[in-house]
Order: sequence, then C-alpha cells, then structure tokens
Amino acid sequence: MIKALKKIISRTHKYTLVFIPVFLLALSGKGQDLLSVEDVIRITLENNFDVEIAKNNIQVAKNNNNIGLVGGGQSTGGTVVGGTTGMLPQISIAAGSPQGPLGLGRTTSTLKYSNPASNVTDQTLNSISYAPSVVVTWYFFDGLKMFATKKKLNRAEELSNLQYRLTVENTLLTALTAYYQMISIQQFIKSLRTSLALGEDQKKLADEKLRAGIGSKVDVLQTQIDYNSILVQITQQQNLLNEQRISLNTTLKRSPDTEFTVPDTIIIQTKPEYTSALDNTDKNNNSILIGRKTMEMDQLTIKEFRANAYPKIGLTGNYNYQYFSNDIGFQRLNRNYGYNAGFIFSWTVLNNLTTRTAIKNSKIQLASDHARMQASEFQEKSNLYKAYLSFQNNLKIIDLGKQSVDLSNENLRIAAQRFKQGLSNYIEYRTVQQAYENAQYQLSQAAYSTKLSELNFLKAQGLLVY
Repeated sequence: MIKALKKIISRTHKYTLVFIPVFLLALSGKGQDLLSVEDVIRITLENNFDVEIAKNNIQVAKNNNNIGLVGGGQSTGGTVVGGTTGMLPQISIAAGSPQGPLGLGRTTSTLKYSNPASNVTDQTLNSISYAPSVVVTWYFFDGLKMFATKKKLNRAEELSNLQYRLTVENTLLTALTAYYQMISIQQFIKSLRTSLALGEDQKKLADEKLRAGIGSKVDVLQTQIDYNSILVQITQQQNLLNEQRISLNTTLKRSPDTEFTVPDTIIIQTKPEYTSALDNTDKNNNSILIGRKTMEMDQLTIKEFRANAYPKIGLTGNYNYQYFSNDIGFQRLNRNYGYNAGFIFSWTVLNNLTTRTAIKNSKIQLASDHARMQASEFQEKSNLYKAYLSFQNNLKIIDLGKQSVDLSNENLRIAAQRFKQGLSNYIEYRTVQQAYENAQYQLSQAAYSTKLSELNFLKAQGLLVY
C-alpha cells in the first residue's frame, strides 16, 4: 500500500507541474487587443455621445459670444434675442411693402355719373412705383447694458467649458470604473482557474487512491462537486466581466461585441494627502466653479435690468428714393429722394414696474444660486473627505490582503502535500483551498475599491481631467 501511495503522489505531482503552465499559456494566447487606460481616456474624449454634446454646447456659447448679439429689448434683460441696442449698428434695407409693392400696376375703372357724357367705361390705368430705403440705427448708450451683456456672454462661454469638463469627468469616471472592475474580475478569474487546476489534480488523486484501495468514493464525489462549484464561480464571474465589457464599449461608442483584454494589474498612482487636496477642491472642483460662475451671471443679469431704467441715446440716418408714374391722369410722375440723419432719444419712464419686478426676481435668483453653490461646496468637500478616508483604509486593506494571499498560498501548498501523503482528509484540504480563493477575491476587490477611491479623490479635486 505504501508503494502504491508513493506511485500516486509521483504521478499527481507531475500533473500539477505540467497542467498549470500549459493552462496559463492557452489563456494568454487569445490574440485580443489590449486596451490601456490611455486608450480608454482617448476614445472617451473622441467618441462618447455626452462629451460630443458638451463640445457642441461650447461651440454654441462661442458663437453667441460676439458684439453683434449683445442687444436686447428693455424687458428681456439683454438676453441673446436681438433688439434695438447693441455694440454694432442696425442696418436695414426695404423696397416695397404689401400695401405698396415694388413694380408695375394696372387698374381698370368703370364710372357712371348723372350726366352720361361723363361716364367712363373700362378705362385702364398703368402705373410704375418703387420706393427703396436704407436705414441705419446705432444706440451708443443704453444704460451700459451692452457691456454687462457682453460680460455675461463671456461668463456663459466659460460656464460651457466648465460644464464640458464636468461631463468629461463624469463620463471618464463611468468608463474607468468599468475598466478597473474588469481588471479586478479578471484577477479573481485567474485565481479561480488556479483553483480549478488544483481541483483537477485532486480529482485525479482521489480517483487513483480509490483504485489503489486506499481512498473512498466520498472523496471522489466531493472533488467532482467542488470542481463543478469552481466552474460555476468562473462562469458567474465571466458573466460579470462580459457585462462590464459591454458597458465600457457603450461608453466608448463601440459595438457591444467588440472584444478586448485589459491589463493584469491595478496601479495606484497617488497618495491620500488631505490638506492640499482640500485646497485643490476649493480652487478646481468643477461643480463648485459652475456654481460660482452662475452667480456671476446672475449679478450681470441684475445690471442688465437696472440699465433698462436709463434712457437710450443713439444715432440714426436713412436714405429714401420714391418713384411713381401713371400713363394718364393729372399727375403723371412723382419722384422724391433724399436723406436725413441725427440723434435719437428714448426713455421709458414707467413700464408697469416691469424693470423693478425683474430686478427683485433676479436678486432672489441670485440668493437661490448662492445657496446652491454653498450646498455644492459642502457636498463636494464631503465627497473629498469620504474618498480620502476610503483611500487610506483601502490601502491598508491591500497590505493585509497581500499578506493573506502569501499566507494562503503557503498554506495551500502545505495542505496539498499533506493530502497527497495521506496525512489529512479532503475536507481539511478543501477548507484551506476555499481560504485561498477568499483571500484572492478580497485582494482583487481591495485593489478595485482602492482605485475607485483614488479616482473619486482626484475628481473631487478637479484633477481627473487635466
């Protein structure tokens, strides 16, 4: 029996040495493209739908930010709708109207009087008329509204850039979360496949022992059950991996069936340092900066409405040419042309308290946006502190996880040898193997959680997008 046991140990040891390298070699030979974190960032910025829309919003804000669109009526607060005031003059050309069209005319008249000799029957009157005109108007003073509106358009363009950065941050966080989740899942799958290889080894060992008369059917059945259980775990993790791959492809605007691989390791690139991070959050956090920029625009809106209480002074000039002719009648030709120029002045003294009401409402809006900005500051600084604490603790968990993995590896090696030599039963070995799998899983999750904490830590500081 001792000779048979030595023979089994020798044969199973050969299986262990040969099977794992071949298995890993087959695993790495799939030939799929490796997607790096730089690729994720680049493709997200180039392809993502939300990022594309945010870029378009920047372009719209740039288009609106010009001196030709700073005008507005007195009741609009100078919003970009055009109007009678602005930094550029208004020029209009007119020629004809529905009442007096430009071109030819023909009228047929029939007139009857008490004296039949004066009657007119089907008399035709042909005429030619046109009256083109050019009008130039420029309000050079509108209560300084045009300058407030131009500053407001500048702030609107700056706001669109901040909103773009925030969109990029949120989108990148979504993409990188899926990316690093894939790495974590992939790490755990590899550890499960190592367990699967060991399980195959144990199945053969249990079968050899049974054939040699030194084992039991219970061990044979249990090894197969545990082997199947590991296969189920691998399949479940593979499903999770596929879900994250599809989610990432969607974020990157790629076909959901696009296959790719990810690196084997999650690298932590920063350290949790709170004092400088808090200062960065106050200066760079995009949500906070958006709140501040919105308040600046509110203050400029109040200036726009206040300008409505002042008069408007401008220059105007026009040139008119009128021509009208008839082929019959007392007046056969009427032609006039000339120009005039001068100052124009208007002042709305009372407009049903519209301006006063608008100013009051704008001040209320400013107060509300100030409250939103403060709430955003509290929230973002809270997010920073949570990410900081999580980052610190997860780094400690990684160190403990690495120790546990090293210890479980050594423990598993010893347990495998003891089981092969008949010094322990399979239940003892399987308990050690499960501890190994759990240590590997905890380490992969700790690496992912730490990276997620790092990303949120950077995002709160406004440093996720450079």
